[in-house]
Amino acid sequence: MTHFRIIALIVIGFTLVACNPQGDQSTGTAKQGQNSAEDIVAFEPNGYLKSDRVDLIKAEQARIKTISAYEYALPIVGLEQWHQGFTQQAEYGDWLIYQNRATKIPIITANTTTPYVMSFANLAESSYYIEIPAGPIGGLIESIYQSPQSDLGVVGPDKGKGGKYLLLGPEAEVPANHDADYVVKSTSNLVLVGTRIIGLKGDDYQKTLAMHKFYKVGENGSDQKFIQATESPQWMGNQPHGLKFWEDLNKVLQNEPVVDRNRFILTQLRDVGIEKGKPFDPTTEQKVVLIEAEKMGNAIAMVNTFSRESYKEKHWPDRNWLYILNMEYLDHMHPNYYEVKEIASYTYEAVTTSAGMVLNNVGKGSKYLASYIDENKEWLDGKNTYEIVVPKDAPANQFWSITVYDNDTRCIIQNTQEKSDISSAMDNVKMEADGSYKVYVGPEAPAGYENNWVQSNPEKGFFVYMRLYGPLETFFDKTWKMPDVKMVN
Repeated sequence: MTHFRIIALIVIGFTLVACNPQGDQSTGTAKQGQNSAEDIVAFEPNGYLKSDRVDLIKAEQARIKTISAYEYALPIVGLEQWHQGFTQQAEYGDWLIYQNRATKIPIITANTTTPYVMSFANLAESSYYIEIPAGPIGGLIESIYQSPQSDLGVVGPDKGKGGKYLLLGPEAEVPANHDADYVVKSTSNLVLVGTRIIGLKGDDYQKTLAMHKFYKVGENGSDQKFIQATESPQWMGNQPHGLKFWEDLNKVLQNEPVVDRNRFILTQLRDVGIEKGKPFDPTTEQKVVLIEAEKMGNAIAMVNTFSRESYKEKHWPDRNWLYILNMEYLDHMHPNYYEVKEIASYTYEAVTTSAGMVLNNVGKGSKYLASYIDENKEWLDGKNTYEIVVPKDAPANQFWSITVYDNDTRCIIQNTQEKSDISSAMDNVKMEADGSYKVYVGPEAPAGYENNWVQSNPEKGFFVYMRLYGPLETFFDKTWKMPDVKMVN
């Protein structure tokens, strides 16, 4: 037990350094000598390792492997949180409707401006048909690894004309007598399916929604269920801490076939109690490694996602607005490596990807940018008031929105105002004489800008997303430019 306690203390020390924004930032590494090989490795005069170092080295190996596995597991555990929240209210194949802000509070970096129509399925139990109607629909089929299997609707193969999709699991064969327009073979058994109906309201919206179908092969969807998501959700979408992170990961892996995508995770975790086909019952020593690896893995994810020196690419070289999604390949398979840092960073703060998020379709889809710091490169802090200027002629064919998120949960900010975003689709938002907009985030509303204000929590940090729906050419050629977030009195 002694060597596990030593490793636990080392990891805690690392975690405190990684999470302390006031710490030494002169280099990207730990201070010299901290958890170095010289602290652990020692040899006898004859060249063999000293016998009292063997257990230390074994524990260090388990720690390193488990921390590495955490990064690969982030997308899986992130989507599993939504899956667990979904099954509190609905069954596979049911459509759960997230209609308003209150229903979306648990979803990390949720978009509050359009309803979500969402479902899950376990393809290990059955293949499914999806019927999507014609119309202004953006949708997706997402694997548990948060890799898009297909877009649906306007940027999907049906091109907004509607169609019938056959959805198969990784081990299923395509039936010879199917009548689907499109066949999607998922890389995972557990999948999320969702759409957004953009721009339709009232009866037009309801008619389009009613034509959504999701049902098992062998059925006809005549009993399709549409369920309103609760406004009092009992779950949160950010990855859990401690042992539950690994419990949730194990639950998913036991339902999935062993493929290249998860084989590495299983390889790294086999010495700490997670093995395919075996119950997860870690020993006391294994629990120590798992719990401390989650702490360190979470700190690493914070650095990759929120760090002032983040690897994320800036949209404008002289601005602090960053791309949220920094992958080159949506299956995460770069020809030369696996884009683990990129997908882990994204899925730490967000959920689901789609081709529509990376394709530069002028006037279609959406584009997202994020800001975590102000013009002076200081963290956005809820005790301050900030001004976000959206210049005139914002390049959005439909509308733009600014949404505020809690930096701890990465979910929409919860405040007494019960408001988290400002958008050009709102009727009461104030526009300046030159056609620009000023959005404010702070503890109190500036006089005259009550309708352009989102209330912050003085004791917490936050970050903001800028969304452009139907992005126009001036976004892509960068001739339209957002100023940095500015702290004001």
